[in-house]
Amino acid sequence: MHLTGEVPFHTVYLHGLIRDKEGRKMSKTLGNVIDPLTVIEEYGTDALRFTLATGTTPGQDLNLSLEKIESSRNLVNKVWNASKFVLSCLEKLEGEG
Repeated sequence: MHLTGEVPFHTVYLHGLIRDKEGRKMSKTLGNVIDPLTVIEEYGTDALRFTLATGTTPGQDLNLSLEKIESSRNLVNKVWNASKFVLSCLEKLEGEG
């Protein structure tokens, strides 16, 4: 603001750290890093996204574990199956009407 007279940033995003399930900062040295590519292969992209999006509030740290990702995968799978069921019921109703 001093040089240009303008606000340098209109929006500032605060985000926390992703920590292991015990609350320690993830580090290659500690060996507690979770490889996202491996997680995506095993649990799926949607499960990882859902875990990261719903696991914390903005500015708070997230304790990430494979158990949380597995739970998210199970929930996402249930939502997917429920939506497929609803769509199949709607198709049947359209065919009758």
